Amino acid sequence: MKIKTNLASASIAAHHVFDQIGFSQNGITTVVMTTLDGQEIAIYDPAQKFSAVRLSAMTSSLVAIARSVGKEVNFDGCDRLMLETPAGKIIFRPVGNQHPYLLCVVVNRDAILGHTIWTVDKIVSNFIQQLNLGQ
Repeated sequence: MKIKTNLASASIAAHHVFDQIGFSQNGITTVVMTTLDGQEIAIYDPAQKFSAVRLSAMTSSLVAIARSVGKEVNFDGCDRLMLETPAGKIIFRPVGNQHPYLLCVVVNRDAILGHTIWTVDKIVSNFIQQLNLGQ
C-alpha cells in the first residue's frame, strides 16, 4: 500500500512541476518521470508522439547500463546520460539516491544544451521539493 501511495504522490508532484516549467520555450517536447524499474509516473507529451510506457522502460534500462559501465571503470553512479542525434537530444537523469525516480527529457535540435541541462536539473530539484512538501 505504501508503494502505491508513494507512486501517487510522485505522480502529483511530477505533474505539478511539469505544469510550472515552460517546456516549449526551451525546445523540450517530451518529459517522462519513471521509477527505477521503468514504471511510468508522469508524462508531458502534448503532441502525443511517444509511448510513456516504452520511454519509461528504456530510460530505466539505459540508466542501469550506464551505471554498470561506470562501475566497470570505477566511476560512482550516473549523474546524467545523453543521446545526441541530428534531430535532437534525449537526456536521462536519475533524481537522486533518496528518491527512486528517473527523468527522461526529449528536446528538439534547436534546444541550447546548457540551458536544457539547467532546465533538467531544475525539474529534478522542483520535483524533490514537491515530494518533500507532500510528506
